[in-house]
Amino acid sequence: MSQNAAQLVLRPFEERDFYPLAGLMAKTWLPDFPGYPGELAATVELCDYLAQTTWSLVAERGGTLLGAILLGEKDREVADADEWRRRGAEAEREAAGNPDATRAMDLEMAGVVEEAGLAHEYELTGAAEVACVVKLLIVSPEARGLGLGRRLFDAVRSYLRERGAAGYHLLTDDSCDVSFYEHMGLARAMDRKSEVAWPGGDPATDDFHVYVYSERL
Repeated sequence: MSQNAAQLVLRPFEERDFYPLAGLMAKTWLPDFPGYPGELAATVELCDYLAQTTWSLVAERGGTLLGAILLGEKDREVADADEWRRRGAEAEREAAGNPDATRAMDLEMAGVVEEAGLAHEYELTGAAEVACVVKLLIVSPEARGLGLGRRLFDAVRSYLRERGAAGYHLLTDDSCDVSFYEHMGLARAMDRKSEVAWPGGDPATDDFHVYVYSERL
């Protein structure tokens, strides 16, 4: 293990991680909306994820957040779900006063809504993996070469095995390196051509897909 990898600290998500994580999401997924607009849109999205999160892990090094994984479990209640929804709604109202933030939010949340629809289709299959879902996996470019994505994934799988979960799933799309999930042993459970306008794309002509990947434990 490299010295940099050894210096990584893995711990549950805390309130102090919120804005650094939203900032990392904005920088990674909304580069066309730098600064305030992208960060505000990412705030709305992150609140939506946290309102469904029952288990979490973040990675930091030297006080800098480098990655995170958020998990939702249907048989566990999210104690502070209402507070995250309230904060998300507040951020939406704030975004309404900024045209660039509104465009960024509409763009990002359209993808979230589309993935939610695909997730619902997957739930109707009754597969054992529907009960647990990885809501977010993100790793900073600064953490490349540290094997951080694998470490976060291994941690969530260890947790689920300890709980006796049958499996889990996640939603992703062609903007991500889906080969990572295949390398980690997940299988593609569903595949749909996107019908929303992704950054730089045209849903009428582009072959952009959203996916469900799953793993039986």
